[in-house]
Amino acid sequence: NAEYMGKRSMTLSTKMLRLIVSRVPGLQQRGIHASAKRLNASKECMTAVRRNEPEYVSNHPLDVAANNQFVDKLIAARQPMESLPNNWYLDPRVLNAEMQRVWHRSWLFAAYSFQIPKAGDFTSYQVGNDSIILIRGDDGKVNALFNTCRHRGSRLCLDQHGHVKKLVCPYHSWTYDKDGSLLHAQWMDPTFDKSKYGLHKCPVEEVGGLIFINYSGDSFFGFKEFADMVGDDLAANGIPTNAKIAHTDERVIHANWKLVYENNRECYHCISNHPEYIRANYDTSLTYNKGADGSVERGVNPGQPKRKAEIENHLETCLKLWEQHGIPTKNASTGSAFPGAGWYRATRLPLRKSWVSESIDGAPLSNKMLGKMDPAVKDMGSLRIHTFPNYWIHCSGDHAVSTQLTPINTSTTRVRMDWLVNKDAVEGVDYTKETLLPFWMQTAIQDYGLCEMNHSGVVNSRYQPGPFSFQKEFNVERFFNWYFKMMKTPVESSRA
Repeated sequence: NAEYMGKRSMTLSTKMLRLIVSRVPGLQQRGIHASAKRLNASKECMTAVRRNEPEYVSNHPLDVAANNQFVDKLIAARQPMESLPNNWYLDPRVLNAEMQRVWHRSWLFAAYSFQIPKAGDFTSYQVGNDSIILIRGDDGKVNALFNTCRHRGSRLCLDQHGHVKKLVCPYHSWTYDKDGSLLHAQWMDPTFDKSKYGLHKCPVEEVGGLIFINYSGDSFFGFKEFADMVGDDLAANGIPTNAKIAHTDERVIHANWKLVYENNRECYHCISNHPEYIRANYDTSLTYNKGADGSVERGVNPGQPKRKAEIENHLETCLKLWEQHGIPTKNASTGSAFPGAGWYRATRLPLRKSWVSESIDGAPLSNKMLGKMDPAVKDMGSLRIHTFPNYWIHCSGDHAVSTQLTPINTSTTRVRMDWLVNKDAVEGVDYTKETLLPFWMQTAIQDYGLCEMNHSGVVNSRYQPGPFSFQKEFNVERFFNWYFKMMKTPVESSRA
């Protein structure tokens, strides 16, 4: 087929150039070897683009009005406290609308600050058709730039990450500074104004070692309240200044992105499916309950008085310990007001008694603390931060594990997990992957299977939406409340 022949042609061309270089003296000095490298880079870029290219997502649906009318009709028919009809998960018109109304107007986690510590360091993140370059400027700030040359649109950065002095387009060598301004464009007319052809910029924010971008520049929710809430907690757990990535697991899940986040928002399934997780955490004992005034609060199940007393006493003990060691406690609670001011959550929960880390046996997984806690104490509980629609992280005192979601099409989602440890921790000395990975890897694989099973059932012709458990799945309803708040608001009416 055409794709196979294209790959074969590219491979043969590269091999031929290498053969010529090896047989003819002096060609390496004349740049032929560089050409072979460029062909290899182009081949890798083509593969990367194919891998990232969404199957259905389009920034400009053929009939925008009809697409919006279809989605608005679905929104009007939505019933609260039950799962969604399957066209919310399967119809490409829904995903087109989500890209514009949700993903492009949300603050999306894109990278960690420590991934680009020096001027010229860059990484990238792509949602739908839009690749963004995140590059550290000479002023120390992060610039987020759309990965498309202002000349004829070529992809600018072919590598996922690296270091550059300038950004040079591989097509016609237009050259940009780290802030996106155009520095050089050979052979253009004398009247050509370089100042008008800088790279398009994407709004970017940095807090607590996390980098967020907003594609549209017209965010539906503000960023400051989130930054104020999470900055101190992330600093206490060492993310901004003390972390590095020890391991990354990236895979494609055959499930709609919403099903993946819905699964994360409830622990109804935990007892049956997450034996490792529930040994370390109290989540299965937490329920949503209605107050006399009709308000909804999360707390320990009142039907378990002994467990309720145990957890509340343990939380009180942990609060005193954390305050004694300067660990922030403003977000420490068994309650949950998620999703905060519309798109985030931050809470510090106690682990089970005798557990000091989210690990198989409760023992630390690294000899070096990641967080700013006395190594003799270790216990910082479980700091959890969630941001809609694409990120969550669980931080123990010695390590942290984060998840980033990216929709590929209606039926597949790319999931990237990063394990973070102290930047000075040495593999094989301070930690081993054999002990670092199992707790969250096993939990994640269990969840991936559940999400794919859920998706495969949703496509069934006899699928019908079912009711939520108020006590256990009210957080899924809160996820939908956030989602439909964004979906109901046309893009032109967005507000920051």
